[in-house]
Amino acid sequence: MDFIQHTVNWCKGEIFEGKMSLLFGAIVLVISLVYWKLGSTPYAKAMFLPLLMVALLAIGAGIYLISANRTRIPVYTEAYNADPERFIQHEKERTEAFIKWYPRSQYIFLGVLIVGAMEMILSHGAMFRAVGIGLMILSLYVFVLDHFSEERAAVYHGHIVRALK
Repeated sequence: MDFIQHTVNWCKGEIFEGKMSLLFGAIVLVISLVYWKLGSTPYAKAMFLPLLMVALLAIGAGIYLISANRTRIPVYTEAYNADPERFIQHEKERTEAFIKWYPRSQYIFLGVLIVGAMEMILSHGAMFRAVGIGLMILSLYVFVLDHFSEERAAVYHGHIVRALK
């Protein structure tokens, strides 16, 4: 398999992840609208805004992943065809730069998850509890997104290292 196919597969994986993010965001958006229209208690009504924010963030991330990676494929293919060695070396540097961020983002969103849980447990106000739930949902969404992205990046980086040998 030509190395550029690994790059294209990585981009296609990011596009698939973007579609799943878009789907998740659309589902959460529908749920937030249901809370807005049908919620009859203060806690149910308070869920609308936090869920709406989670939905918009997921939808935005999905749109970005889809559009950015669709435009990257021809750019990467052209760069690879022009100078394969330079492209592979550049990809090694690029992947090493963002791979080190995965543990950091996991710690950050673990903190966000804990803040959300504490807000949910310690608060008795409807909006504070709803924001806590929203933060926990957002954290779990990012954990899932990062998990698959990290796995795909590790596989791609392995192909890069093998190509440079």
